[in-house]
Amino acid sequence: MKTLILMRHAKSAWDAGDVADHDRPLSDRGRAAAPAVGRWLKEQKLLPDLVMCSTAARAAQTLELLRPNLPKDVTVQMADCLYMALPREMLAALAKIKDAATILLIGHNPGIGSLAHWLSAQGEPKTLERMQDKFPTGAIAVIDFDITHWRELDDEQGRLRIFKAPKELSKS
Repeated sequence: MKTLILMRHAKSAWDAGDVADHDRPLSDRGRAAAPAVGRWLKEQKLLPDLVMCSTAARAAQTLELLRPNLPKDVTVQMADCLYMALPREMLAALAKIKDAATILLIGHNPGIGSLAHWLSAQGEPKTLERMQDKFPTGAIAVIDFDITHWRELDDEQGRLRIFKAPKELSKS
């Protein structure tokens, strides 16, 4: 059994001035939401063995705000290949992982939302539909797989256990 936690980076600042997209920071809203998501992950006992994170500033800042609620010894891989990655590119990165049972992958839309939808064949129908409709900033999709190795991961193998946006966390 493997668990994949897909997270879209928290809300970024579009008014950050003349910065490259890769360097765009979090907004005030994003800086408030990311720690809340971290606390929620900890409360739900959704603690990763490995975190894979895009190198974009907004993704790295999201991770730093999650860190106080992640296991102290969690392994972190910052990966350029996750910046604006397509689902197949994220799958290729996941396929290289050997030992982790639970992975938190922090990335970007449209890829992260597409990957979540593509992998989730089962789950509560209204939740699946809501996730397909919109994967907001800071949202989390928790998908379980009946596989032994990450390289076995393929489309429609997963069961969507949870899909939450930051604004819903108090409604857990």
